[in-house]
Amino acid sequence: MKTRILTAVIALAVFVGILMLPPVVFTIALAAVILVMLYECYTATKADNLMKFVGGIASIIMMLAMYFTIKITELSLIFVFMAATAILLLYMIIIITRHGKKSYKDILASGFLTLYITVSMWCILFVKEFFGTEFMLLIFICAWTTDTFAYFSGKIFGKRKLISHVSPNKTVEGSIGGVIGAVLCCLVYLVILYQLPTNDFIVNASHWVVYFIAVGLVGGVLSQVGDLIASSIKRDEDIKDFGWIFPGHGGFMDRFDSVMFIAPVILIMIIFAMIAF
Repeated sequence: MKTRILTAVIALAVFVGILMLPPVVFTIALAAVILVMLYECYTATKADNLMKFVGGIASIIMMLAMYFTIKITELSLIFVFMAATAILLLYMIIIITRHGKKSYKDILASGFLTLYITVSMWCILFVKEFFGTEFMLLIFICAWTTDTFAYFSGKIFGKRKLISHVSPNKTVEGSIGGVIGAVLCCLVYLVILYQLPTNDFIVNASHWVVYFIAVGLVGGVLSQVGDLIASSIKRDEDIKDFGWIFPGHGGFMDRFDSVMFIAPVILIMIIFAMIAF
């Protein structure tokens, strides 16, 4: 428990420190995290060196394409389409060259995981660049507070198993506690953003209350789905964690599995909120 808490505090301090540096540092750090996550996932799924190399190149291609969508928006669809097409063709060619040595199912699964991790995580940068750091933090608040509240709620109140064959330690009570915690923390964050108590909150921010509750609910539920997806992969590969870099927590995949699942969803919710409000 102490190791887990200490690791979380140190990691949070590093995260805040990166946010205080020039924006390019955050972009580079995010790209590095994605590549490490891919390496952890490839290692867990027993991908060979060629597939690790191809996956890394494919991820870099997609990250560059999505980065250009931020800087040159009028050409965004062209960049993304070209990158996605190139990656698909690359994996199709790998199927031919590795025929008889590697199953096409394994190759396509590796390609899917590459795109899933890269695109989902890169949505964090989209939110930051287009809507600001304050909205980007919603992604991490939802994911990490859900995990924290679910962990302690499960420890204190947990009795009924959620999905035991996927994650034997998760309970229904812990899951509910995680969602409630995410909603409460989102509302507290809204209060902090508008610096309550002020009359401006009632006039200008009341419509955001419903939105932040919705983000907490959706994020709280889906972040646990993302965690269960990662748990399913770990159970199939018979491993406890994807990595070891965070003592008590595992690797980057273990820490960001819920973040990357909800990042695209929260991006979509922010876009709809901006249109509606």
